[in-house]
Amino acid sequence: MKGWRLDRWLRLVRGTTTLVYVAALCPAVALLVIAFIPGSPVTLELPTSLLPGSGGGEGIASGVVMDPAGQVAVKLTDPSLAQRMLYLATMLPGLLLVAEVARRMANVLRAAQDSDPFTARTARELTLVAKITAFGGLGVWAVSNAARWTITATVLKSGAAVQAHQSPLGWLAVALIFAAFAQLITRGVAMRAELDTVI
Repeated sequence: MKGWRLDRWLRLVRGTTTLVYVAALCPAVALLVIAFIPGSPVTLELPTSLLPGSGGGEGIASGVVMDPAGQVAVKLTDPSLAQRMLYLATMLPGLLLVAEVARRMANVLRAAQDSDPFTARTARELTLVAKITAFGGLGVWAVSNAARWTITATVLKSGAAVQAHQSPLGWLAVALIFAAFAQLITRGVAMRAELDTVI
């Protein structure tokens, strides 16, 4: 009964990771195609503090001002190819990384479902996924922020830079979870080997 429940659980999680893989890959392909279409939309969020007249505006009651630490969405009416590629670089790397991590996890879960999940191979695969998530996440964060900074400089007359967007800590936290599971499995494999020598 327990084995059946574990098998059902592994099948459910594997299906979920496959769904995440497809859900990340499809928008990535769509964004890539759309970026090459002339006149395709480019929408940016710019810091309110960098926009002229951000202290207030028509239609706002007296005593109300726009938050200087906030963001305002702006749309480029006729973006150049370079601007479209930079906009693509703010989103595409993250989607590709999510798709790759989900694909690798689906493969790990498939192997665990087909045979013994507590093997050195499973631990190695999880360690590799942890490394891809950590280093890939840092790379995604750096590339997307560099692209965002560059495209913002082309939009603002002042050429002012924007601060780093979000943080790579989410990627690092997920990588740490994968690494922790890898270490748990490694420890389980070692304990099983010790018990086999005793018996």
